Amino acid sequence: MIKPKKSLFRLIVLSLFVFSLNSCAEKVEKEQEDAPEVLAPKQIVQIDQAKKMYDNYTDRRMPLIQNYEDSINGGKKKFDVARYVSYDYETIKQYLAFIEQEAKRANVEISGLRFYFSNYPDSPKFENGEPILHPRQNSVMLSPTLKGKDREYLFYIGGTEADQQAVLLSDSFGPIDTNGVGSIDNDNTKSHASFLPNMPESTTNTTLNASFYAGTSLTMNKGGGAPPPYN
Repeated sequence: MIKPKKSLFRLIVLSLFVFSLNSCAEKVEKEQEDAPEVLAPKQIVQIDQAKKMYDNYTDRRMPLIQNYEDSINGGKKKFDVARYVSYDYETIKQYLAFIEQEAKRANVEISGLRFYFSNYPDSPKFENGEPILHPRQNSVMLSPTLKGKDREYLFYIGGTEADQQAVLLSDSFGPIDTNGVGSIDNDNTKSHASFLPNMPESTTNTTLNASFYAGTSLTMNKGGGAPPPYN
């Protein structure tokens, strides 16, 4: 026979457990109700428009790439024309968090994100030895920009660990010719953006050299790419 005290204790424990579950459910429901609705960006396109744009590329760009690449392929197999580049969602979130972190350390603010069209070399490897999985295929590169008074600039992080700075780049990822370039001192760029990194005087020119590009890159590539299925 169960003693009355034990029965009462079990009833109290069960009641507390049920109350706790109800409280958690109500809290989650309230948080969902309080969360502001996220509106769609004005850049969203409808599915029928996306389909039309995809088909336009199929009709107007893909044959040009296909014919050219096949013409220099030396009779090898048909060249696969890339149709998309993909990244998993966690990689995108990590990339955005990384560039925001590095910009904050250099005391600048990111104003935009560019998606550059690019093309892999006709080689099995890059100069640094990294393998090229899809030679000659098109790809994209993501790179942040910061806003100056006259325009937006690509940039990477240079300087020293104690004094990091945003080093500005041209639209083609080269050094900037500072002649006639407007000021970059505004609310977005604050005080740590420069046209050239801190280097010995002999290297501070507009020629491409290893010293200029020494620093932390904020440009991402290496996504997954694929041609369309051949039906």
